[in-house]
Amino acid sequence: MSMPSATNTLMVNVFAYGTLQLPEVMLAVTGRKLRSQAARLKNFARYRLHGKSFPGIRPEFGATVGGLVYSGIDGQSLASLDAFEDVFYHRETVRVITPDGMAWEAETYVINEDSHGLLLPEAWSLEDFEFDQLSSFLLRHE
Repeated sequence: MSMPSATNTLMVNVFAYGTLQLPEVMLAVTGRKLRSQAARLKNFARYRLHGKSFPGIRPEFGATVGGLVYSGIDGQSLASLDAFEDVFYHRETVRVITPDGMAWEAETYVINEDSHGLLLPEAWSLEDFEFDQLSSFLLRHE
């Protein structure tokens, strides 16, 4: 996956809308416990991906995706997140809104336009993922 390079001095925010919302998944990927708060991303929609246990988002006017914004992500953790994401994503800077109305600039992973065919018409559910697939997902990503 070609992502912008990350340096150890870089500190960014990351918006997570899928499996990375779960602290145990974020810990497995980055090796760190990170601060987060609820946030929403306007004009994007989240869908299930064909044959995958995780979702993808794409631009969609009028839609909103809920998730978490993690703050203070260092370059090493960002590089780990880049490596974790599949080749059909690209990292994009977006603006998310927290429940208190604050706007945050954050990095998030968006499905590449040429991979939109992987998106299914059904919405993805974090609760369903936790119940059905979290244990096996964590075993694969230890």
